Amino acid sequence: MNSFVERETELLDTAVAKAGCDDFGADEWREGFGVLLEALDRNSLLNDVGRFAIEQMIVRDLAARLISERGFRRHSQSAAAEIIRPLVIVGLPRTGTTALQEMFSIDPQFQGLELWLTRAPRPRPPRDAWLQDADYQACDQSIALIREHQPELYAIHKMEAAKVDECWNLMAQSFAHSSWLAQTQLPEYREWFDACAMQPVYERHRRNLQLIGANEPTRRWMLKDSTHLFALEAFLEVYPDACVVQTHRDPVVAIASVCSLCWTARNGLNDNESRAAYGQGILDLWHSGVERTLALRKRKAPKQFMDVSFGQFRADPLGVVEAVYRRFGFSLDDATRRRMENLREENPPPAHRYTLEDWGLEPDEISERFSAYIQSHDFD
Repeated sequence: MNSFVERETELLDTAVAKAGCDDFGADEWREGFGVLLEALDRNSLLNDVGRFAIEQMIVRDLAARLISERGFRRHSQSAAAEIIRPLVIVGLPRTGTTALQEMFSIDPQFQGLELWLTRAPRPRPPRDAWLQDADYQACDQSIALIREHQPELYAIHKMEAAKVDECWNLMAQSFAHSSWLAQTQLPEYREWFDACAMQPVYERHRRNLQLIGANEPTRRWMLKDSTHLFALEAFLEVYPDACVVQTHRDPVVAIASVCSLCWTARNGLNDNESRAAYGQGILDLWHSGVERTLALRKRKAPKQFMDVSFGQFRADPLGVVEAVYRRFGFSLDDATRRRMENLREENPPPAHRYTLEDWGLEPDEISERFSAYIQSHDFD
């Protein structure tokens, strides 16, 4: 079996050929990249499909980094753009973050991260030029493969090349991100990730926003990613005036849903994985994110945050959105409000069935681990 570490040069060369350029920029990413390759070599679960998929992901993220660096050089003036009071949605996965993001994305005052531009960052072209763009077509084809080969995953979490997506797609350029932990068991990488400095990752994230938004530098950014929970302090060091919406759901339900989602994504990549060990890994990972965010919020001004419960959002999505606008002083016109209403009526929440028992977890165990979080927030 070929070693990932031994194939490092091959992976880099493949990315260079894919991107058509060879400047990876500063070396802050190389430590995480090296730890990841070593952790993958110690992994005994990945099957041939999984190893191939991981290789493709590595090359994808290396190529995105190369393309960003080229964009930074070609559009150096974009580095002067200010990013003022971005709206950012955080919260445990499966707590309504994506649905809330979709509603905000309707409002033209916001710009978000379209998935295809996170894979090939450049100043956002006019919308009518996207379908003819080779990078857009490549992203669209990759989503089509997911729809064809992983329909259950696509049903739970829909992705589209043209739709706004999550910040981790940019952060993956730095190889300091939990997305790798969603693919397989990598304890060595998890240990490194827990302790790594994330401010450089967010500084690169900001530089990518400046590049992608170069044609509309004054338009407000709207961002979303559950994984900001792991390093929200570093995020706020880079975006100190961010308007933070944190979504909340009973962790007994949320963790079960996360387990189901991630298992659907990784099951075909791994052989003989213990469901119980997997469940504990998911529980430990997201508990750490929630605890870090709880600690941070005790030190930050409450006015910078707004809490949204899953039950509240399900019962009155538009009312929640209007409350967010009021909290942060954003304007919401009637036409945008009507489009938001239509979106929720035309796109009911997807059916998703799951139980904790599938992952060897007990409700009392989760309630005890998340007791501080449960006492601090309302879920209804």
